[in-house]
Amino acid sequence: MAAKKNNTSKSNGFKEFESKGNNFNYSGRIYTDKKREAGKLTIYPISLCINGLITIKGCSYYETSNNCWVGGPQYKSGDEYKDYLYIDKENNADMDKVAEVISGIIED
Repeated sequence: MAAKKNNTSKSNGFKEFESKGNNFNYSGRIYTDKKREAGKLTIYPISLCINGLITIKGCSYYETSNNCWVGGPQYKSGDEYKDYLYIDKENNADMDKVAEVISGIIED
């Protein structure tokens, strides 16, 4: 996916993003028209592409009044949600940077 940062497609309800990380390059789409609220948490669905090779659908961008992060697809087990994906600690800084880029796009 050759996405450009802050490229917008209003007719489709998404905005494209890209972020260069220490280990991988990330790009994808945030679906701003599908925003939902869960208490004090705002959730936007995203698709996340890694190095232009693998796209993971079902990811989410989460935002509170003082924090934001990206999470992978989840499933419900009883009363709690569990992740389908595990993100290695060495990639946490990259994912934090992706969340910052998305945060800037939403504010546009």
